[in-house]
Amino acid sequence: MIQRRDILSFALICLSTVSLSGAQQPNPEMMKAKEFFETAGFPGERWIEGETMVPHIAPASHFNSTMLYYPNTEELQSDEVRVIFMGSSPYPSQSQSGVSILVELGNGDKFVFDLGIGSLRNYNSLSVPFSSINHVFFSHLHMDHMSDLPYFIMFRPIQAGWTPLNIYGPSGSEPKYGIAYMIDRMMEMTAWHQDSFHGWPIGEGFEPAVHEFDFMDEGGPAYESNGVKIIHWPTSHTKDGASSYRLDWNGRSLCYTGDNRPNSLTIKYCEGVDMLISEIQTATVSLSSIALGMPPAMAAYTIDTSQTPGYGLGYICKEANPKVCVATHTDYDDVFNTEMVAQVTHHFKGTFAFGAPDLVTFNIHGDVKVWWREGVAGDSAQTPKPVFKTKMIKFPAPRHQVYDVINDTVEANEIDPDLWYPEGHKPELVREWPLTEDIEIPNPFADPE
Repeated sequence: MIQRRDILSFALICLSTVSLSGAQQPNPEMMKAKEFFETAGFPGERWIEGETMVPHIAPASHFNSTMLYYPNTEELQSDEVRVIFMGSSPYPSQSQSGVSILVELGNGDKFVFDLGIGSLRNYNSLSVPFSSINHVFFSHLHMDHMSDLPYFIMFRPIQAGWTPLNIYGPSGSEPKYGIAYMIDRMMEMTAWHQDSFHGWPIGEGFEPAVHEFDFMDEGGPAYESNGVKIIHWPTSHTKDGASSYRLDWNGRSLCYTGDNRPNSLTIKYCEGVDMLISEIQTATVSLSSIALGMPPAMAAYTIDTSQTPGYGLGYICKEANPKVCVATHTDYDDVFNTEMVAQVTHHFKGTFAFGAPDLVTFNIHGDVKVWWREGVAGDSAQTPKPVFKTKMIKFPAPRHQVYDVINDTVEANEIDPDLWYPEGHKPELVREWPLTEDIEIPNPFADPE
């Protein structure tokens, strides 16, 4: 331990005299102190520090904090991948929403895997523009994985998402169980919302482009563009039509299993990836069933037919050997966390982490190193300004004026604004969109030069 007298001595060294010529001369004590401050506390090749801090588990020099991720304060490097868990539980709580994972690449691409209940609040809290997300992948069609999709499709165009949203997901054993059928019925369900919002510039934002793939196509392509490749394979979860994914880009790789029983194909397709993300359930049914709000017999049946217990995830990761094994889709609880760690590490002796609670953020960076931190967000929505990269913006014309789809009698029941605006406060009311055709204007959201 450095004593106070040592600090004083070091200060005196820094004030050591220079030669008569005025040039700084090497000082043995100064050189020793310099070596001390440059090497002490840094393992280098001299010792192993910790059990999980292996060479590939390390922060990057451009991080503002090693323990916390502050949104919009760190520029994503050109070769970097950032993974943010926007939702992490099948049962929403104050700290956890339904499962959703945002993957950001250094080339500017963004991909979302699942959109569970309540997860969109975290996208807004972290100021992720809806319009910046053009690709959403679904592992399966349980509500805890896709119930925020209707809201996302309906409000994305309001944030200037005027182009169709690309939606990817598996077929089913019958057409009515596939994602295309589900999206068709969802668009029918939201007919009133769509028509009401067509008084605004929406463009083709309400017209999702659905990419349904055969759920039985083992290792089949789900997406390939801009150097990014995403493949899928079938997995066992309650019924046919559940899939897992692997994303590869720029020598970085990650897998997301979705919900499933331990699957040999996960080992096959996820061997050696940087991140293997899987659901997890505790093998403590008699206790965890209370938290799940179901009888132990039902909890046991659910886990044993449809989920991955901690021991199962540990076995999968032992065989696939990812740089980091990440567990999500779980109630992040101090009591059960300890048990889950013990179950996973019974088999897997590598690095294990939780993709929970919400906003935990992983970076794959540098020489393929991995690091993770808690994300920081306020309690209020921080909905960002639209993102436009062009100098000119072409606003699409609304399909109709608002009052064209409101009954004349209903409109007449509106109270005259002159009655409720104080004198001098009534603005010039905007009652109609000025044009019936597209309009191109200079980008009003451009950063000032």
